Amino acid sequence: MTKQEKFLWIVQTVILSNGINLANDSDTNTLYRHEFSATGVFGTCCDALRASELIPENITAEEAADDFISYMLSNLREMEEKAHGGERMECPRWFLRRAENKFR
Repeated sequence: MTKQEKFLWIVQTVILSNGINLANDSDTNTLYRHEFSATGVFGTCCDALRASELIPENITAEEAADDFISYMLSNLREMEEKAHGGERMECPRWFLRRAENKFR
């Protein structure tokens, strides 16, 4: 498998398992419904495809997938922020959307 394929496989698996976990928990079901709705998953998948093409040479597929899912899945980002004293997590620079690319 290529680095891009490994990244996409990991991200896909985590999106699926995260959606199952969120759907089965009545406390989080409503709060994160947008995450595991068809539209939410489609948007995250589109972002994952884009990110898979931007993975820097010095980052492994596993590290890139961890960066991506930790930031892009709201419940995981919130847990990460809570673990770091409420400090707001920033989008990893390697897949950050830049304004200069917006109109290309």
